[in-house]
Amino acid sequence: MREAIRVPGLPRMVRMVLVALIVAAVVGATVVLPSARAGQGEGNGSTMPGEVEMAEPKLTELAVEGVGSRSVSYDGAIGRFTVSVLRDSLITAVSDGNKSVQAIADKVAEDCTKTEPETADHTAPPTCISPNGLQTVGIRIEEEFDWTDQGRVSRGFRYENRLSIAIRGTGFAGGLVDMVINSGGDDVRFDGLDFTVSRRAEFERLALLDAIDDAQATARAIVAHMGYEIVRIVRITPAGFDPYLVQRLSGDDAAVAESASVPTPVFGGSAVVTSRVSMLFELRPKA
Repeated sequence: MREAIRVPGLPRMVRMVLVALIVAAVVGATVVLPSARAGQGEGNGSTMPGEVEMAEPKLTELAVEGVGSRSVSYDGAIGRFTVSVLRDSLITAVSDGNKSVQAIADKVAEDCTKTEPETADHTAPPTCISPNGLQTVGIRIEEEFDWTDQGRVSRGFRYENRLSIAIRGTGFAGGLVDMVINSGGDDVRFDGLDFTVSRRAEFERLALLDAIDDAQATARAIVAHMGYEIVRIVRITPAGFDPYLVQRLSGDDAAVAESASVPTPVFGGSAVVTSRVSMLFELRPKA
């Protein structure tokens, strides 16, 4: 519903003139306001008449993976053994197992040192250097059963004591195996021999730096071929380290027992540690 504008007390002609002036003023304000709002954009990227707006060059991302490897020689070894006995009674199983463990501990204490002797003769056979000595990994005691026609029958009680001993260097690795097996007798099971590297973290960091260099070299080669240039590095993400190529020595218990008088040959070597890194680069076309 429309409402007329009325100005009481004025002649009709004057009223019509006033209404016309009011309408003209409203229409003029509507036209002026957009231009005023357009003027407020100055300094915020707006352009003046006659100017051409320059668009920012479009940026491109490049993801590259770098790989770095370092070769490192083994400088230690860890022998793992289990004293395992099965006896009719629990007390006998524990007693006999502990005797074998103690015999091994006595032999290690007799033949191994914590540090290299000051008068070490490097022309002599390798010496057992074990900074931490013999260590207990775990002990398990349980009853074992067989299933027969008469049902479940007890086989006796199994006592197991898992041991480990770490040595410095790899020259005495074979001697370590023979020493533990000979001192523990038939109750000893040889679980394996792992070679170790004491400065592993240092070589991992060096391999990681090589991986970064590899990723940057790859990125530079790609952008040069495509006619781009690197603006910045957006992200660097280490992808972890590959595990060492660990050599293990294992064998059949019966074969080892039969050849107890023959020294166990063990040959050290080296491993390759590999690091990987993912890098994201921001690129733009060359000017």
